[in-house]
Amino acid sequence: MKKKQFFFLIILIPFVLIYILFFKKKPNNIIKFIKTPISTTSVVIFELNDYHLECLPGFTKYFTDIGFNADILIRYNRSDSMEKFEPKDKIRIFEYKDEKELIHYQKELKKKFRKYNYSLLQTIDQVKNKLKLFKKLGYFDNPKSLFVVHHTDYIETMKIDKFISKEHVFGLADYGILIYLNPNYFGNFYHTHQKNNKISFYISSSINKYYSYLILAVKNLKKKSIDFEINITGHSDDLSLDIIPLELRKYFFFHGRVSYRKLYQVIQKSDFIILNLYPDKIIDNIFRTFRATGSAQLAYGFYKPVIIEENFASIYKFSNETAIIFKNHDLSSGLERATKISSKEYIQMSKKLKYLRETIYNISLNNLKNVLN
Repeated sequence: MKKKQFFFLIILIPFVLIYILFFKKKPNNIIKFIKTPISTTSVVIFELNDYHLECLPGFTKYFTDIGFNADILIRYNRSDSMEKFEPKDKIRIFEYKDEKELIHYQKELKKKFRKYNYSLLQTIDQVKNKLKLFKKLGYFDNPKSLFVVHHTDYIETMKIDKFISKEHVFGLADYGILIYLNPNYFGNFYHTHQKNNKISFYISSSINKYYSYLILAVKNLKKKSIDFEINITGHSDDLSLDIIPLELRKYFFFHGRVSYRKLYQVIQKSDFIILNLYPDKIIDNIFRTFRATGSAQLAYGFYKPVIIEENFASIYKFSNETAIIFKNHDLSSGLERATKISSKEYIQMSKKLKYLRETIYNISLNNLKNVLN
């Protein structure tokens, strides 16, 4: 490095530090949340976990469409899930460091939560330590508390019967157990109904799932010289590069643990979403009785047709107009049919998915309106 360049960098460093300390926009922290006055007709949405934030834009949208302002309290650096949310003038995002910080300010937070028209706990968890924290924050003695249950198979351990009876508890799937409120809005994205020249599939890498049928399907497509790719997000060893045969690896693109910004980009560039669920797998059957797969929400929100086993299709309101439905373990036939679909057929499927998304959105919105009178 030349001497002039070195001296220039030395001179520049103090100015950079001044900018970072005083001028760079800082996140709204927990102190600011506690001290900021509440807008008229407001809901506070709180997420304790470092996941389920893909649901945040959808739940927030329901409230703003009804006429609420929304204050959102989430962990640091997780607000990218709300990047494309509109209208931005209806929301304020505040961030906290960790659970220790929440416990430190529990009295102030409890007092603040009670001042809102409603307080939505976006994920009520069955874990004892988390339930204790929710109690300290006043959720179980606040009549204006609302809850989202993601695992209804654990609902008895959550001790929220009185809120269920007054219909203040929501579920993501339409199982008839809780009030149906499906978060399928991710922001104001530009959506195209066109498919790629080379078919692109999306699948998530999740723990305790069976991916052998996917590998068999890829072998079949390779054997028939079909051009395609599979994009994967997530970090489970059940679906990783290590389990893919060498001759098939060129078809797989592993993105790993990604930001929500990156996840949305991957989904936008995909043609089909694979729902890797099978009726003879106990762990999978939970997703047609007690839990909702997040991949279905992504399909609704981005108008991407799914490839799904027939026993799961109707649960998520998919039909032959919006999905490629296969039987038993024959994922291979589903992927092959997807690669052969015409552009005209694909456009129609995508448009039907848009209509399905709007239908689900309106059902959910009316459900929330009825709960809030």
